Parts: sequence; C-alpha cells; structure tokens
Amino acid sequence: MGVAPQQPAGNLLQPVPLQELRLLADGRHWQVDQPLRELESLTPVRGELTAVHRGNILEVSGNASTIVTLRCDRCLQHFNHPLSFRHQEVVWLGDQAREQGVDAETVIEGGSEVLELDPDGLCESLDPSGDFDPEHWLFEQLSLQLPFVNRCGSECPGPDLLAAEAAAEPIDPRWAALKNLQP
Repeated sequence: MGVAPQQPAGNLLQPVPLQELRLLADGRHWQVDQPLRELESLTPVRGELTAVHRGNILEVSGNASTIVTLRCDRCLQHFNHPLSFRHQEVVWLGDQAREQGVDAETVIEGGSEVLELDPDGLCESLDPSGDFDPEHWLFEQLSLQLPFVNRCGSECPGPDLLAAEAAAEPIDPRWAALKNLQP
C-alpha cells in the first residue's frame, strides 16, 4: 500500500466531501497540532487521523491528546486534566442498509478488502453525499474521555467549611435551628 496523501500545510481540519474521499484509494491522513474550536484546552490537540472510504462505510482511526482545565466538583478549585484517545470506528454511509435490515453476516466490499460487519454494532452514520468533519470527530473522541465526576485528586481539601462557619448569620433563618444542634 502507498502512503496516504497528507493534508496541505496551510489547510486546517476542514470538512471533506465524502465523494472526494471516495476517489482516494488510501484515504486521507491528517497530522494534528492545533486547538479545536469546540474544546477549550491549555495545549493544542496533537495526534493524527485517517479516514478511508470503503464503499458504503467510512473507516476512521486516530489518536490525539491535549490538556484541559476542569473545576473540581468537591472543592471548586481548577485543575489540569490530560485527555487522550486511540480509537478506530466504522461509520455507515447512509441509513438505507440499516432500514432494510441488512444481515449480521453482511459482506461489504471496498477496494481490494472485504469486511464482515454487524450493522447493529454500528450506530454512527453519515449522508453519503455529505462531508466528513475531522475536527468534529476529534472533538467527539476527546469529549468521551472527560470524567463524569471532576476530582482534583486524592489530596482534595474538600469544601471550605471554615468560611461557612465564619458567616455571622445563616443566609436562610430556617437553618438557624440546625446550628443550635451543633455541640
């Protein structure tokens, strides 16, 4: 196999028409070293991405990393968190195959390769006459790596209870009765 064509140096991660990808036997390869519009990060996103058109599927693979700033859910302090992924996925080009109930043993031919796919295992699809947006795909993969609960670490001091005790009067008088219960 030959080397996939490189993205022109001045061209950022712009959407690519799927019909254009269809004409490239080895697909398209992007070297990534830039911030993403949809993701606030401290460092540029660095990695690589490849998209290969294979008939009625698009094979996408890539890896990338960056550092984002999050707010701890416990102490409310900001902290830096690394994000990285290595992922490969197959995307349907059109919903017609799934709507018609393609068998799990479906063989899809594209180029010289034959892939056996389970259509129920594929949940992503693109309009075959539309575009593939590499920047949005990277954003989705990095977003999936964000933690559900933001904790700054095992040394998290927790909420600042001393500041709450320093307040002269409770904000809500209904809490005054609870304050009298303290020893």
